[in-house]
Amino acid sequence: MKKQVSGKSRTFFIEFLIVLFFFLIIGTICLRVFVTAHKVTRDADALAHAQSTAASIAEVLEAGESIEDYFPDAVLDTSSGQSRCYQMTWDNDFAVCSGDSASVFYTLVLQLDTTDHMQTADMTFTDSAGETLYELTVSYHLALTREEALS
Repeated sequence: MKKQVSGKSRTFFIEFLIVLFFFLIIGTICLRVFVTAHKVTRDADALAHAQSTAASIAEVLEAGESIEDYFPDAVLDTSSGQSRCYQMTWDNDFAVCSGDSASVFYTLVLQLDTTDHMQTADMTFTDSAGETLYELTVSYHLALTREEALS
């Protein structure tokens, strides 16, 4: 006499497939959540870096100091005419890199305009896709020289 056990093994196989499918769906959902969380964290890091860099530049300029002294990696663009235009670049991990490098991921453009003892600094922080992450415009009064004050 032969016993048939195929009914039990078929039930086990179907149950195993259902459990496997359930874990596959849960794994896919968890992977999406982790990828989204990583992207949000990276965007927040980029925004924090952009804000702190722009604030540092604004403080240096307001104190009357030279950009080159505090940010030696800033490249002066001399083709911009009357205004001074600086450019700073970083790679994906916010390490300073040269502007012509293929590893440039973030760029800060600083444009300085001076008119009638007022200096305006426009800062724009962009990513490699050209999307603007942060913009800051700072205006401050330039001190008069002694000759200007006496005249």
